[in-house]
Amino acid sequence: MCTVPLAAAAGFGGTAALALVTAVLALVGFHAVLKGFRPGIDTCFIALLALVLTLSYALPQTSWEPPEAGDELLCLLAGLALLAACLVARPDARRVAQLTAGCGTGAAAYLLLRGENAAGRLIGLGLNPNYAGVLLALATVAAVGMAKTARNRAWLLPALVCAAAVFETRSRGAYLTVFAGLTSLLLAGRPPRQKVLIALVAFLSAVILPGTLNSQTELTGDRSSAELAANSGVRTQAALLAARVAWENPLRGIGYAAFPHIAESTADFHIYMNTHNDYLRLAAEAGAPALVLFAILLWRGLYRRCSGYDAVLRAVVVANGVALLFANTLSNLVVTVPFWISLGCLFTRTAARESPPPAPDRLRSRPLTAIGNRPRGAPCRTDQPAPCPS
Repeated sequence: MCTVPLAAAAGFGGTAALALVTAVLALVGFHAVLKGFRPGIDTCFIALLALVLTLSYALPQTSWEPPEAGDELLCLLAGLALLAACLVARPDARRVAQLTAGCGTGAAAYLLLRGENAAGRLIGLGLNPNYAGVLLALATVAAVGMAKTARNRAWLLPALVCAAAVFETRSRGAYLTVFAGLTSLLLAGRPPRQKVLIALVAFLSAVILPGTLNSQTELTGDRSSAELAANSGVRTQAALLAARVAWENPLRGIGYAAFPHIAESTADFHIYMNTHNDYLRLAAEAGAPALVLFAILLWRGLYRRCSGYDAVLRAVVVANGVALLFANTLSNLVVTVPFWISLGCLFTRTAARESPPPAPDRLRSRPLTAIGNRPRGAPCRTDQPAPCPS
């Protein structure tokens, strides 16, 4: 997890991140061969999603083949492989939460010290402000979760550093990502009545907050209200177009990474841009089966109750799930490595709860034969205090 942002900071970008993840997967695969790993239901869902994505890329419905599609697909498949590797390696939840917060804090400090920006918005590590905002938002949630779970206020300092970097990105999607993650942390371990109250307040805030972020404020930077409204309008049109493409191509989609070309060639749109929503991207480019399989993977990791450091990782997964509504980050390993590993840790807890208990040892659990129930033909034990029955 630490090496991915370091590689990005060195200027190698996604290629080095892909190479690092591939090396890790090779080591985990070797470990699985030695250990005799037995695939479970989660591994099957991961393999099915990888197969659907690969087929959508190899057999697209459109003849246009973007040059960067192969790299994006490989990064997404590497993320799925990293998710499957967690089922073998079974990483410790506390260590993963610490690394997510610590690496994110290092990335935040690096970006703040470097001060690189575009139109007054923080960028770096080969990421635009929205992608960098998601990466820093996940680290903010993890740092706050560590302060809450470990009951160590020292983690609030990394949380403040990450929050300051999120603020400098001026990314509205990043703000909502942090909000979703902190809400998940607040809900963990609460009584049902408090959960209902917190969920109601969060829902009302989620309804009001996006409209507030469409106005020019200190949170949105130098962008005018008209510019913010125009950006939101274009993204809404892209989302509606993606939904229409998904409806017209429900099984196979149009081909992975083909949506920008379709958007540019559409008569009433004419803009080369992605969906800005990874759920709609999966449905439009790889078909409804890909979206359903990805939703199953999220549900498999989130549907059980959890506490402690597992709750911190759950908050990271929830935060990233909300971020996918505003950005196409699934194909960027620099951003999504914490998400894949956190979801993989939750998978291991679910698999451990659902696995049947080991069969008892018959030899050890067999009761001693009573004297009166001595099998016929068995020799009499002379060390018994009572005489053997005739």
